[in-house]
Amino acid sequence: MSEPVKRRYRSPLREEAARRTRAAIRDAATALFVEQGYVRTTVKEIAAAAGVALRTVHAAFPGGKAEIFHEALDVATAGDEEPVAVADRPGFRAALDDPDRLLPELVRLGTGLLERAGRLLTACQESAGADADMHALNELGARNMAANMRTVAEALERHGRLAVPVDEAADVLLTLCSPQVHDLLVHRRGWSPERYAAWSGRALALLLCTPSDRGEREGSPEPPARP
Repeated sequence: MSEPVKRRYRSPLREEAARRTRAAIRDAATALFVEQGYVRTTVKEIAAAAGVALRTVHAAFPGGKAEIFHEALDVATAGDEEPVAVADRPGFRAALDDPDRLLPELVRLGTGLLERAGRLLTACQESAGADADMHALNELGARNMAANMRTVAEALERHGRLAVPVDEAADVLLTLCSPQVHDLLVHRRGWSPERYAAWSGRALALLLCTPSDRGEREGSPEPPARP
């Protein structure tokens, strides 16, 4: 007679506690990465900031600091813990087929993404010269960003909305939607996210679109006057 198969015990409460611990570690690490950079941040500091033992961090993230950063960036970029890239989500894919929605949706998604992840992206870029993991992650992110902006430029051309060559449009999108421009205007010049989004929409329409297609986008609300 064969031995009975032992069922794996699953505890929803334990799993939820582990998820909360993991999120606390990730959030604490994010704050440290933004404040003092990836290279200077230690796993010991992350444990202290999260209020957990060092062994708890190692158990939750066996890959160490690099694994924590990767997950923090993934979650901040997507806005949730679902393993689906923003560019692959239904809302963005649908916007590619709707010329009237494409730039507004790009601005909406891009502003939200940069509000959540922009400073982590900057930390990654700033650490790329000193850490091999950050170098590889920065290079991958740059390639993905360039590919996504090329996809948007090609969609605009397909819909007859471009006033410039596709290559130029892709480069304009890559520049204006970059974390560097967002960081300059929002974090260094004090713009609100709403002002940044309104400016981004107008600038993209002005630089990319045919004159007949600028009207609706140029009619975006004016940004509030600076004091």
